[in-house]
Amino acid sequence: MSTLSLPADTSMISQYHLKKELEVKECIAYQSKLPDLLRLYGQSFSGSMGQENDEGFGFSNYVSLFITPENNKIGAYALHTETKDKTAVLDKLVNEKMGKTDYYYRSKEFTHQVWYKDGSYYFLTTNSSVVDLGQKTTTGDLTVINEKSPVFLDWFTSGAGFSYYGEYLKEKKKPEHQGKSYSYKDFIKEEREKGTFMGTAYFDDYVQ
Repeated sequence: MSTLSLPADTSMISQYHLKKELEVKECIAYQSKLPDLLRLYGQSFSGSMGQENDEGFGFSNYVSLFITPENNKIGAYALHTETKDKTAVLDKLVNEKMGKTDYYYRSKEFTHQVWYKDGSYYFLTTNSSVVDLGQKTTTGDLTVINEKSPVFLDWFTSGAGFSYYGEYLKEKKKPEHQGKSYSYKDFIKEEREKGTFMGTAYFDDYVQ
């Protein structure tokens, strides 16, 4: 998937005979467990906590392709790892390839990291609180969203571990920040000085 340049033509959908699985905020999602699609930077991410031939995606690693409404192209994709070993590989690989994060939030069981590169946002989450089929595992989610797909981007950063980053993106759009270098670190510094309602939630688990 690392060779997929966003926004991408939808030909992959027919090429791999993918079926629509769900709709998310005006975007149509196609999901697959095909090994050809479960590759990132040359690494295979195929795997499952259950039987490899199980139907559905509940216990498997899989990829999602999102057709976004702004251009009717693939404007985002996501790689989900359900197996602990592949999640560890994903976390290490993405950090090596992307370098220092723009945003890094860490709690006891979750990590949330963001990078911005070449017109796309890279969101990586790990979750060590999951138990599948009686086995504890760590799941991972890498979601890549092109900046030309703001509907999906706004929705994705409106909740969970990336809501803080979503607030930053809203602030960054304001006229006073246009044409200036304005990082997430700058944003939380301002919020701390203001003493806003966000309080320590923005700061305590943020890794600088």
